[in-house]
Formats: sequence, structure tokens, C-alpha cells
Amino acid sequence: MDQEQAKQRVEELRAQLREHEYRYYVLAEPSVTDREYDGLLAELEELERQWPGLRTEDSPTRRVGGEPIGGFVTVAHAVGMMSIDNTYDEGELRAWGERVGKRLREDEGHFVPPAKRGGELPGAGLRFVCEPKVDGVAVSLRYEEGMLVRAVTRGDGQRGDDVTANVRTVRGVPLRLREEGRFASPAKPPEVLEVRGEIYMTFAGFAKMNLEREESGEAMFMNPRNATAGSLKQLDSRIVAKRDLRFFAHGLGEVSPPEVFGSHSAFLEAIRAMGLPVNERIEVVGSMDEVWGYIRKFEGERRGLGYPVDGVVVKVDSVEQQKVLGVTSKSPRWCIAYKYEPDQAKTRLVKVDWQVGKTGRLTPRATMEPVLLAGTTVSHATLHNADEIARKDIRIGDTVVIEKAGEIIPQVVKVETEQRTGHEKKIAPPEVCPSCGGPVVREEGEAAHRCVNVECPAQFREKLIYFAGRKQMDIDGLGEKLVDALLEKGYVRHFADVYGLTAEQLAMLPRMGEKSAANVIEGIEASKNRGLSRVLGSLGIRHIGAATARSIAGRFADVDALREADAERLAEVEDVGPIVAGSLYDWLHSDAGRAVVEGLKMAGVDWKSREYVDEGTKGIRDEGNKGRRDEGNKGRREEGTKGIRDEGRNVFDGKTVVLTGTLAHFAREELAEKLRQLGAKVTGSVSKKTDRVIAGEEAGSKLDKARELGVEIWDEKRLMKELGDG
Repeated sequence: MDQEQAKQRVEELRAQLREHEYRYYVLAEPSVTDREYDGLLAELEELERQWPGLRTEDSPTRRVGGEPIGGFVTVAHAVGMMSIDNTYDEGELRAWGERVGKRLREDEGHFVPPAKRGGELPGAGLRFVCEPKVDGVAVSLRYEEGMLVRAVTRGDGQRGDDVTANVRTVRGVPLRLREEGRFASPAKPPEVLEVRGEIYMTFAGFAKMNLEREESGEAMFMNPRNATAGSLKQLDSRIVAKRDLRFFAHGLGEVSPPEVFGSHSAFLEAIRAMGLPVNERIEVVGSMDEVWGYIRKFEGERRGLGYPVDGVVVKVDSVEQQKVLGVTSKSPRWCIAYKYEPDQAKTRLVKVDWQVGKTGRLTPRATMEPVLLAGTTVSHATLHNADEIARKDIRIGDTVVIEKAGEIIPQVVKVETEQRTGHEKKIAPPEVCPSCGGPVVREEGEAAHRCVNVECPAQFREKLIYFAGRKQMDIDGLGEKLVDALLEKGYVRHFADVYGLTAEQLAMLPRMGEKSAANVIEGIEASKNRGLSRVLGSLGIRHIGAATARSIAGRFADVDALREADAERLAEVEDVGPIVAGSLYDWLHSDAGRAVVEGLKMAGVDWKSREYVDEGTKGIRDEGNKGRRDEGNKGRREEGTKGIRDEGRNVFDGKTVVLTGTLAHFAREELAEKLRQLGAKVTGSVSKKTDRVIAGEEAGSKLDKARELGVEIWDEKRLMKELGDG
């Protein structure tokens, strides 16, 4: 595929992806499966990697996130983002409606005869828009010539944080507006259009994210709104891209040239046609009786929506009437939010159990006298951690108020201390693991207590599944069902037990035959030779994943050399800091860690490094000695790298290189691979360890960082000369 063909295909893919996003997030009528969508996106990503010059700011690939930023910039809103008055009381809501009617009657231009219909405000033309009040984070999206250029949080209403990089990853937010349904001029978009709305997280996305955080040993979020706010404050947009954030538009900021809408409902229809998601539960009604009817009906329906809603926003529909009603210093007079009371109940705390998660994290779980809450009988609630227990002074025997956090997880909101009898017992975290009896530690700066025994039964099932995974020890056939069967039979209690299994044992298990058993044994035998990095990265040691394990294996020849190193030396390894080093050192020198290492050694697992490069022979590569140059190899010119190895000369060998900007003669990935073949390490960010930056056209922040750090910078002409191509 040449560049012109690539350009045509890229445009086709972008058009298809935008249409699929519109149908999914705006029309709620998906036209392809998630897998088909991901396949189209992956094809587009690959083409943009090969042809960096084809990348654009509105490409759907921008949703995967980019390089981390140093911090957030505070910017001013062109039009202030005002707050909305709210009430929990029907009487106050109706009083607001009366004030609206009175103010409009007093305005001569909006006087209308008294209403004939019961409950309707004076004015046959007065209508209200009822919108679900989504419990998320308010943002303002600024489009210029139809392109998303900035996303800003509400902040104090006048200024907010620029979170554009993170909001670009939210698939419901169009990066380019659709051509249909423009405002006054269908031929082109407004020069400036600011749309206000709410970014939120679905209950399913919240549960999935918290599960992943629990598995990786991170603190869990308390509710979807906190999770959304925490996501938007991430400095690394690649993390945000992995979270299930959504968006609903509901308001207007600056628009230029000025556009006139007869009503708020007409505005919502216009932006919906432009590709912005608008809540489908919005209704237009003609009286306060109908407003109240909507609120009561919606209270029961909101629990089935799949995302958090804590009330209803009521707005006067007519834009002219909104102007007459005006604003106060803090909020518009033409809208109000009715908020539902949170579902709460009182009960007595009977006992607290400490559950052990997959990473050893201990979570206190309260057992209470059963009570009806939000339509279900609840007898358990989370207490989060020991700090939360101490902060709320929760004790066994207390009368407590419980509430569903984000409609999902019951939690203790407060203690009714005035009802204490003096027989209540304080709650202390366990000193030993309730599952295995192993030591429990609490690391500095963490709220959680943790069991550090990697073979704790409560953790071992998930760790064993991970251990056998394709990217770890790659034991074909050893999946979840077989792991469960092995644990049930008691065949495997430690990692090393896997290597003592026999085909005869496996063949007797459910859904296993002789052939399947033989294949699994073959996979187990093959896994013995994966090497240090694969073994180390498969054991579920806290903070040690595949990438970190590879970096470590590049500096240590085997596990014995690794065990001889102190924490300070471990921290010197690239991608390993003091926290990771401390975690690894503690594990290696713990009784459990020593038992795992020795057990796997005795089982025949090879702990030698495949990536290790002796500092005294820098430049000599393992894996078949790629790039090795002996005396008989001087002057050799390899195809695609001629001129580089002349008389043993190689200006890239052992160098850390960063590519930035658009290069006219190279596809980015092809060039990166060529440099790797010459012994270079190609990375994505500039640091003090970078030896050289190769900068093409429109090089941005990476070039600036290189200049700031004094890193050597090459242009494409210099690169081609060194490669022998120019």
C-alpha cells in the first residue's frame, strides 16, 4: 500500500468509525459488534503508525490516549458555568413554579390570560423541560469549525481545568461534529460552539474498574461520581481511555455567530443531530402537575438506567422566557433541580469479617441485621478500610445508617452514637491473614492492610490462572476450569505442584481425556524454559508485571544474582524505583518467596535470564547474538543498514532514541524496527537517559523537552546520511 492508498483507506475507516459511534452513543442503535468496531479501530491505528503524516486531531485513534502531561492548566470560561438551585421538597418545587409564573405575568410583553387547565401556570405558552440529573462531572466542550479544541471542568464557575486530553478518550464525545442538523447555516458549522454536559460512569463500568483496582492492589473508588472525577484528573490519558466514561449534553455556552433557538428542547434536537448524545428520557410538559408526575414516575425508573441519576432538572423551555426570568448572582431563575432523597436505612452492626482479595488486600465487610433498602434486603456492607472505620468510629453493636453508594454497594454512612449502650466493641484489623495465618502488613502511605503470602489460598486461584496465562508461563490448556478442578482435588497447592502433575491424574478429571491431558503436560514441560523475566512476571508479586520483569532480567543473569542485590541496587534498574524495588526485595527474602523460588528450581524451572547483557560486553546481544560483530564481520554491509557497520562503526548501538514529528521518507514503525536491528532502544518519551531525538516536521513537546535537557537532536537529513540513504 502506497501513501495515497493509505490515505484513502484512513478516510474510509474514520468515516465508518464516526458513524458507528453516532449510532451507538446518540441513536442507541449499534450497527456493529464491539469486536467489529475494535477491528476497524486497530486497522486505523496501524495505518497511522505506518504513515504518521496522516494523523489528525479528530481521528478516532485519539481516544486511546497519549503521553502523560505534567499537570492541568486553568482556563477561563467564555460564558460562566452557573450552579443550579435545588430542592428535596415538592412544596418548594411548586413555589418555584409560582414565582416563574408571577415574574412572567408581571412582564408586560409576556402577560397571558389565566390558565383554564387545573395546575397549569398562567400562560398557555409556558412549557417545562424535565431532564434526568445525571450524577457525574460537569464539563464544557468547545468546538471551533466543528472540531473539538478544548474541554474544561466547571471549576468555580468562572475558571476550570483544561482536561481536553482526557475527554478526547470518551467515545460519546464527538471529536468532529456531524454535518447534518446544523444551526442557521447547514453548509458549515458555527465558528464557535460551546456545549455543556455531564461526564459520568456506568454502574457496570464502575464495578469493572473497581475489580481491576482491587486485583492490582489499588484503593477502590466509593461511587461512580468519585471514579469519574478521579479519572478526569489523571495525568495519563491512556489510563482514562480504559475506563467506561460516557457523556450527555444538556446546555449551551458561547456560540458564534450568535444562533437563536426558540426553545431549549429545539437546541437539544439540534445538537443531537450534530452527533452529541442527549438523554432520551427528557420530556417537555405543560404544567407543574405534569412536572411532578414526571418526577414521581421517573423515581422508580431511574434504577434500571445503568448509570447514576440523583434527581430531575426542570427548565423553562422558551428561550425568550428564560431571558425575562434572568439569573441571580449564582444561578438561573428559569431552572431548578429536584433531588431524590438517598435510600437509607438503620440497622445494627453484628460483626465484621476481613475478606482477602486477589492481591492480598484485606477489606472489612460488615454483617448487619437484615434491613430493606432500595427494594432489596441488605445484610452486608463494605467498611472500605481501617482508616474509614476509625474516622467514622464504627463499632460492633452500633446502630448504623447504611446507604447504597452509587446504587450498587451498601456502605455505612454514619453511626447513631447516641444509641450506644457501652457494650460496643472497637474494630481492629487482624495481625495475621484470616485465610492462611500469614503476616499482614500495612505499607507506608497506604490505607489498606495486606497479606504478603503469595500462596495464600484466598489469592492462589487467581494467581495460578495468571501464572499459566499466555503472556506469562504460557501453559496451554491450563485455564480456569482446569485450575478449579485441580484445586478441588487438592492436586495443586503451590506453583511448584504444577510441575509434578501427571497425565494420568489429569485424564481422570471432568472434561479431560488422554489427549487433552497429554497436551497440558506438554505445555507444562515447555514452560520450564521461559526464563527469568517470564517466571518473575508471572508470580503476582506486587508491582512486578511483565515490562518491569524484563527490565530486571536485563540487569541480572539469574535469580541467584537477583537475590544477592540489595534494594538500592534494584532501584537503579530502569522502570524500577524505590517502591517497586522494596516490594521485590521483601518478597525474595520472605519465607514464602524463598519457598516459591526453591520449589520451582527443584521442579526444573529455569531461572536464567534470556535478556541479560553483561556490562563488560555491552552491545553483544543474546537471542541468537543479534547485532554481534566479530573480527571476521568487519566491513559487512547488511541489507537495509548499509553504511552503518562499515569497519565496525554503528552510531545507534546501545543508544536510546526517540522519534517525533512527521518524517517524509519513513513510516514510523518501520524506522523504529530498523533502529532496533541496529541495537538502539526506541522509546516514546524524552528523559535524561535519552541519547538522541530524531525530529521530523511539526515536532512538538518532545522536541522542546530534548532542547531543555540538552539531548542531541537530528533532522531527517542527518538520519538518512547516517543510515547511508542520503
